[in-house]
Amino acid sequence: MLYDHTTKRGVELPRWFIPPHQLKLGSHIASGAFGAVYEAAWLGTDVVVMQVFSDQTDSKSREQFRHELDLWFGLNHANLIKLYGACHEGRPFFVCERATFGTLASFVRGKHRKEIWFCLWDAAKGLQHLHDRGIVHGDLKGNNILVCDEYRVKLADFGLSTNTNRDPLGYGEAGDVGAIRWKAPECLVGGRPTFESDMYSFGMCIMEAMTGQFPWGTIPDTVVKRNVLKRKALPPRPRIFNDSEWEMVQRMCHSDPQRRITIGAVVSMIYNFSI
Repeated sequence: MLYDHTTKRGVELPRWFIPPHQLKLGSHIASGAFGAVYEAAWLGTDVVVMQVFSDQTDSKSREQFRHELDLWFGLNHANLIKLYGACHEGRPFFVCERATFGTLASFVRGKHRKEIWFCLWDAAKGLQHLHDRGIVHGDLKGNNILVCDEYRVKLADFGLSTNTNRDPLGYGEAGDVGAIRWKAPECLVGGRPTFESDMYSFGMCIMEAMTGQFPWGTIPDTVVKRNVLKRKALPPRPRIFNDSEWEMVQRMCHSDPQRRITIGAVVSMIYNFSI
């Protein structure tokens, strides 16, 4: 508990609170619209720290930020990146487990197709856990599927996840900025993320993992967007997919969100592809 000198009262700290002095920042990993990511050490454990660019100055933003943390901290699943804790005061940050083996796309390069499907089965189970709890990931793409200790595949970047029972954070007309190749068509025109848009994005992640290339290859983003929105097209079928596998991807990435299959069905299909 901390003491608030303005109110002369004690302030109960969240169960996930980590004070900044417990962290030792290391190398800078990446930066994006949401924040900056660093390697770090926390009480002798190798971790990753994401510093959030927003300073959460108004009470509504702080409340939403804490709600997101409560939500993520309560998610305990083998295929979701673990949140060790966070700080919501000053410049907010998250402290997460480190992905020992990097992204799934880089990890599976050159591996047998059955091994790739087994890794994707792990990722699918993580997404199923989110959806079973009413949570939309909202930002699925190749670099948000990571490989950790014991070669466990985990979904990451829940800073943009949204609970289906409330309004999402940070979406709107600018929703098509960034990872266009993984986004569902309805999100490219400003629609809010849904279970169905997650399925589309995960289908694109499957294409990336199996082919070793970004969805749509080297085609410019503007052309990709036109193909998806105007032609309602998918990338050409890669040779690595057999008929059953490609049919699943097509059903995940249908232009009509209501005709996309659910993650429960996909988990079963991917398992069969992996054995």
